[in-house]
Amino acid sequence: MSEKKSELENAFEDSAFIDFEQVEEVSRVFYEESKEVLEDLDTLILKLESNPTDSELINVLFRKVHTLKGSVGAVPGGQLLGSVAHEFEALLNRIKRDSLPVTTDCVDIFLKSSRILKVLAESLRDKREVFPEELSEAIELITRYGGFTFDASHVPTQRLVRPPPTSSEPNEEQGMWLSAAQMNEFLRISGELLVLKNFFQMMNQTVNFRVEPELFERRQTDFSQNLNKLCDQFQQQVQTVRKEKADDSFQGLHVLVRQASTELNKNVQLEVVGGEMLIDKGLGQDIYDALVHVARNSIDHGIEDQFERALAGKSSIGKLTLEISESNNVIHLFFGDDGKGLDKERILQKAIKSALVTQEESLKLTEEQIYNFIFEAGFSTKDKVTTMSGRGVGMDVVHNMVKRYNGKIRVENKIGEGAGFRMEIPVPQHIMVETALLCSWNGHRLAVPLASVAHITSCSGLQLNTVNHLRFTQFSGMTVPLMSYAEALNNKTDVPETQIRQSSALFIRVKDAVVGLVVDRIEAQTDLVVKGFGDIMQGQKGFKGISILADEKVTYVLEPEEFAAMIYQISVEEMAA
Repeated sequence: MSEKKSELENAFEDSAFIDFEQVEEVSRVFYEESKEVLEDLDTLILKLESNPTDSELINVLFRKVHTLKGSVGAVPGGQLLGSVAHEFEALLNRIKRDSLPVTTDCVDIFLKSSRILKVLAESLRDKREVFPEELSEAIELITRYGGFTFDASHVPTQRLVRPPPTSSEPNEEQGMWLSAAQMNEFLRISGELLVLKNFFQMMNQTVNFRVEPELFERRQTDFSQNLNKLCDQFQQQVQTVRKEKADDSFQGLHVLVRQASTELNKNVQLEVVGGEMLIDKGLGQDIYDALVHVARNSIDHGIEDQFERALAGKSSIGKLTLEISESNNVIHLFFGDDGKGLDKERILQKAIKSALVTQEESLKLTEEQIYNFIFEAGFSTKDKVTTMSGRGVGMDVVHNMVKRYNGKIRVENKIGEGAGFRMEIPVPQHIMVETALLCSWNGHRLAVPLASVAHITSCSGLQLNTVNHLRFTQFSGMTVPLMSYAEALNNKTDVPETQIRQSSALFIRVKDAVVGLVVDRIEAQTDLVVKGFGDIMQGQKGFKGISILADEKVTYVLEPEEFAAMIYQISVEEMAA
């Protein structure tokens, strides 16, 4: 017992030391972050005055103030600024929660808050004491918030409400940083394209294909090869510009973890696995914005304090883990902690109390359904609202971000060991170029990504066997299914064997599995610009999109994993596992 006590005493003694370098870093990050937030406040407030019913504007303003309040928590002397931001956020939360009108009084107090927040942030940056009149004004403002009432007669004149964005595309006015080397590369490619254009014009003017067919064909071949090379270089350069290392996208998380753990007097470390992977910059920013909320909730709700961790036999240092990887144009991301885990019963009782589910319905819920309540807007199991959490803000933002990209999110929980969130987010395809084999079947054209093709052969020499709904053959010592797309879709082998014998087989490798696709013939190998189906043509199982070729015919581009999943009648997730 005395040894256990000694360990606890040492843990608390260690936590008493202040890391001044860490404090300086936290303060520096706050100054940079707050400058951007505070510069936007007045503009947002004035826009809200002109559009008092614009819920998207209210949400943006709320997130700005919420960010400011969260980031100042660990800055020495930032309590007063945090209190003003807390009251600012509380009033915005009332407006959001109760659908209250944004009155003229609201705009007045918001503008005054913006000014005082700037003054207080300036005093923190300059490391000076708050002047008496500034202190008095801030306290007066906090008191005014406490007694604030709404008067519907003071609602500003309503104007046209801007609809919320429906696309996951970045703002058109948002810039993209280019290095001097990248700009020079674009200029080089542009110059070579200009030379190639002039070459094409001169070729038609100086060479008569009837008189000198061999020379004309040779120059045409040179032109085609150079054009293909430049197109590949241009496409590669565009993709490079849009991407950055995941570590660069998420570098702010390390500072955030330090901020939150300092404010809550916890010792927490973040480990990132897969940070070298390149990620689309826009997607990376959206994922980072979501992970900010996940990290704060993990530190506040999940990670125990040092005393609790010592009693549970855990290390005094809490651990957050971020794992990121990409497979088949899908970002696989896991963020978890080694804390106490989610309290399923407490979540359920809170959901019942919040009228999200009835007592009778709750008896039929699965664990996954219960955990999903945490993604509801305004849902929180905390009894007391703090500057760190308790308003139910955050996890609904995470859920909405994932859904906006048509992704998936799943909660993983182990009582006493920690909780985690596993996300699958499709990479936004702005321009997708795929090298593929063009094939035809029953008059339809389809393309198979060349990278997935393991082997091509005629079906005439294959040994065929049918078991239940699948047709099998042999490939490299393995028994693999061999079906046409229509057979895989309808789960029925209805093509006569005589027709199969006259066809070709493409053996497609998916992970460690191989499946065979039956086609009438293979036409060519080419590069395709693939476009998604969009909302109009949803539900095209087994295909990732379409492409239009020079003959203006529509080509369906196969998605190998989905095709294999159709054959085996399992989910794509099971196929990828």
